[in-house]
Amino acid sequence: MNEDFHDVSFDTENEAKAKLLSLEAERRSEDTAIPFSKTEAKVFAENHQWKYATTYAKTAPHEYLVKRWLSQEDKLLFERLVQTINKGSVIGYFYGHKNNYLILDDYYYWYMPVYPENMAVDLINRTTIDYLEYRDGAYYYKEKGIRK
Repeated sequence: MNEDFHDVSFDTENEAKAKLLSLEAERRSEDTAIPFSKTEAKVFAENHQWKYATTYAKTAPHEYLVKRWLSQEDKLLFERLVQTINKGSVIGYFYGHKNNYLILDDYYYWYMPVYPENMAVDLINRTTIDYLEYRDGAYYYKEKGIRK
């Protein structure tokens, strides 16, 4: 399946191998990206259009940024944000699921685990820190109705 969860088929084995090689190259590029400073990360985030996740408006309000929406240059910067999350994050939990959260001013950023593991991150989420609370040495998502 592709990133839109549609079946992917190829006419030849060579086409399938070429696609796999391209996906693996994207992951290697992500793995070697240089993390942003926190200031650079904020500038990147502020300069992009985040889409509101209407599906989760009532249960977990947040926004997201999809890599394929970006220019080639911005895709490389997206990879830097992924590495910034990897290197500068804190442990957080969302309904029992462990995540790495990058906290920048009034927002925190995360991405979901990637499966299979050789795939690159294709989507980054963010929401305001109003939905976070720190307790027991970690950050936790505040469920609706219990925010301060």
